[in-house]
Amino acid sequence: MFFRKLACSFCGRDNAEVAKLVAGPRVFICDRCAYETIRIMETTPPSAPSPVARPPLWRRLLDWSRASRPLELHSARQSG
Repeated sequence: MFFRKLACSFCGRDNAEVAKLVAGPRVFICDRCAYETIRIMETTPPSAPSPVARPPLWRRLLDWSRASRPLELHSARQSG
């Protein structure tokens, strides 16, 4: 049986060389790279906000669901 050797997508260490290996969609990150990522994110000052600020995802989904209800009801009435 063929087993794929799992390795960190960032540093290339395999699962025998690290304490933990977290799987994502077609990628892996080891505990060392995750720690380094957190350190960089915490020590780097945030950049200026984008000139086109988008509302949070939950707000966009809520607005979409409210807007789509009348269309769904309207189309259901016409097809019936």
